[in-house]
Amino acid sequence: MMEYAKRRMPRQRPSEDQRRFLETLCALGPQDNAQTAGVRKSTKRACQVRGWVEWRCLDLCPGVRAWHLTMIGRKVLNASGGLRRQAPGYSSVAF
Repeated sequence: MMEYAKRRMPRQRPSEDQRRFLETLCALGPQDNAQTAGVRKSTKRACQVRGWVEWRCLDLCPGVRAWHLTMIGRKVLNASGGLRRQAPGYSSVAF
């Protein structure tokens, strides 16, 4: 029986800069280069190489390209503790 190749090392977690970039895309939606000017190009490229973001056209504007968060990027962000959501009925205040 044939077996698929397995990853030798687990995937890296995003660095602090990469995590902030992913959180921005998750919170605000697709962003173009003008809106993400504060993020270094190398950070965007590193996220793209890992498959966390895509540089593609907006749905409503075929000629305008923007950074989009992929499903893999969303999963990495959730796994790294980027999106911290509380369960309903619980408070962050300790008594």
